[in-house]
Amino acid sequence: MTKVKSNPPHHFFTTHPDLSLEDALAYASDLLHCAEGLSDSPKAAGYLMEMAKVMVDRSLDCMTPP
Repeated sequence: MTKVKSNPPHHFFTTHPDLSLEDALAYASDLLHCAEGLSDSPKAAGYLMEMAKVMVDRSLDCMTPP
């Protein structure tokens, strides 16, 4: 029997490799600020929080030496 492998999930939001640490954190902050105002729309708030996570991850990547 062959085990079926699923395809890895596609990232719906990616960052540009030249995005700086400061810009990534500023964008994450803006996204979280917008998500805070969406208490009546949890799906939209969740989407913005996922985008903010990508920005925070990018800022951490900027801190890691190549």
